[in-house]
Amino acid sequence: MAANKFWKKKELSSLEQQVGSALTQIEGTITEVKNLRLSSVVDFTSKINAKKQVYLVFIPYPCLSIYNKISQKLLPELEKRVKATILVVAKRTIESKWVKKHRSQTRPNSRTLTTVYDGLLEDLISPSVILGRRTRVRVDGTKFYRIFLDESDQKDLESRLESIKDIYKVLTTRDLEFEFRRDDTFYQKKGAKKVGKN
Repeated sequence: MAANKFWKKKELSSLEQQVGSALTQIEGTITEVKNLRLSSVVDFTSKINAKKQVYLVFIPYPCLSIYNKISQKLLPELEKRVKATILVVAKRTIESKWVKKHRSQTRPNSRTLTTVYDGLLEDLISPSVILGRRTRVRVDGTKFYRIFLDESDQKDLESRLESIKDIYKVLTTRDLEFEFRRDDTFYQKKGAKKVGKN
């Protein structure tokens, strides 16, 4: 049954079987999980020297819109069953602008390094939203990125921020710093239902 939750994958590791079977159990309470598929599950605990188990779940890019709709319900349920911090990221491809089959061929913007790295960060902090970002340079010349998040999401995100920083550093070699601030402008969270005007 766990293999049904994975996209084009038949042989699963013990960790992938554990996460896959947890998802099939959740299907009873959250029906939208039936359409969600996973690509792979990676244990990042030893790579980032975390005290608690941290798993990074890769999903196919077409499933990202499904995940965004149910992420607020799904993540707490999945973490309860697996007993670990779980971060979900869509699988994206970076293409070199020099690799061409034809002279006139152009690279899609979605395959550039900057877009993929930005998308990766948005997935990691989901369902929260990035309010602003700044690039800062330290006295020794090293760069870091300051990310501003919504104050209302602080309770949900604070326990996961260290894991997000460390995993993002391993995947992209970029340093992050997070700050929470109040957002006075109106926006909708990913996956939230549109409110009709009265």
